[in-house]
Amino acid sequence: MPLRAYSWMVVIAFLCVFLLGTVFAVNFSHFIGVDNEYDIKRILVIGFIWFYALGLCFVKGVELVRVSTVSLLSLSLFFVLAIASAFASKHPFWGIVEIANNGLLITAFYLFTISMKAIQRDSLNFAVYVGILLFSILTLVKYILFLFFSYADTQSFDIHGLLSGYVNVRFFNQLQVMVVPLLLLPFFNQHLAKFKRISMVMIALHWVVLLQTEARGAMISLILALTILLYFVNAEARKKLVLLTLKTILSGIFLWLVFIVIIPYWLINGANFQIRTSSSGRLDLWLYVLQSISDSPLLGFGPMSFSWAEGKPLPNAHPHNSVMQLLYEYGIISCIVMIGWVMSRVYYRLRYLSQVTCLSQDTTTATIPVTYALLSGLVYSLFSGVMVMPFAQLMLVFVIAMQVQDNVFQFYKAGIWTKIILFLMVNVMTLVLMNSYKNEELLPALFPRVWLNGLIHY
Repeated sequence: MPLRAYSWMVVIAFLCVFLLGTVFAVNFSHFIGVDNEYDIKRILVIGFIWFYALGLCFVKGVELVRVSTVSLLSLSLFFVLAIASAFASKHPFWGIVEIANNGLLITAFYLFTISMKAIQRDSLNFAVYVGILLFSILTLVKYILFLFFSYADTQSFDIHGLLSGYVNVRFFNQLQVMVVPLLLLPFFNQHLAKFKRISMVMIALHWVVLLQTEARGAMISLILALTILLYFVNAEARKKLVLLTLKTILSGIFLWLVFIVIIPYWLINGANFQIRTSSSGRLDLWLYVLQSISDSPLLGFGPMSFSWAEGKPLPNAHPHNSVMQLLYEYGIISCIVMIGWVMSRVYYRLRYLSQVTCLSQDTTTATIPVTYALLSGLVYSLFSGVMVMPFAQLMLVFVIAMQVQDNVFQFYKAGIWTKIILFLMVNVMTLVLMNSYKNEELLPALFPRVWLNGLIHY
């Protein structure tokens, strides 16, 4: 199979899987007999990676991205310590399940980078933008329809009442923090300039949803990521980003006040929103992690161990903070190594962006929305389960892989045995994950981790 054809298949299939597991999740889960929208997302991600890892065996001229020595050492140390931590934990099987899931995500990164290198930059940006735009239009049209239905029935709605396809509205917010920045592509790519107006409308509507769903962490993440980004781009890009953000946020606030606050208050004689000032229990979970880690500081309590943590203040399967999750489950050493590695990669990326934006080239400044999406996703992982939920994980991996378009990475030819060994490893990881589906050790409680029922017997 030609590499270019395979590459387009991967990108298009990713966008289709993304739509199938979000916009059409309810219908598709019923069609294949899965009883909830969360598990269907995980199955779709696993199936997507397995299928295209198989397809890679029949592709010629494959080049794999060559990671730096520091990255190789950091990731190797992390996985060695993770395996040791898993076997030292109370539930080694579930620790291996978590490691297998991480392995599949690394495989997805390689599949994406292989494909993106073979596709011309403007063509990739166009495909990604069209996919994200279609996702936004379909989701927001359904959202508006549900809003009008609530008007017609004079029924109030809560933060979960206007979105379908998600067990929890926060799973959609996790996608929004990466989707909203990518909708800015038309403002930084002249080949997409004709979509500027529709992007403005879509971003404003996304802000309406963020306000209506009271997604405080997501809004903070978008603004904080933008603030960091502004420091590293040139004056022209800085001015453009600030104006676009102000216009879309103010438009979103206006629409929110009219359609979410005033009209429902007039029709139903009651407000559909409240100002929340609590941490929703997150601070209690983080304090629990800091207090507990002294009992097992070096290796932590094992990958996925928060699912069976004893005495935690809330029955969540993860602490809603990627750093706290690393600290509790993998230990202090792995936490320091991974934080240091991620921060060094992000800083290197921002320094690179600072250098190339001085050239003011269209093909260069188009990386600004992609970097914005990456920063926003990472920041939101400090408040939510971006590193836990299936589509949020895959979307973040996709955004990271888009950096390969900047031609700052080195590649090497992959032989047939490299591809076969990769596929065999994917087979093993897939079997481990699917063997955990509806496992008898999972408690019948809706606290998601790998699957919707994410809690495990202590």
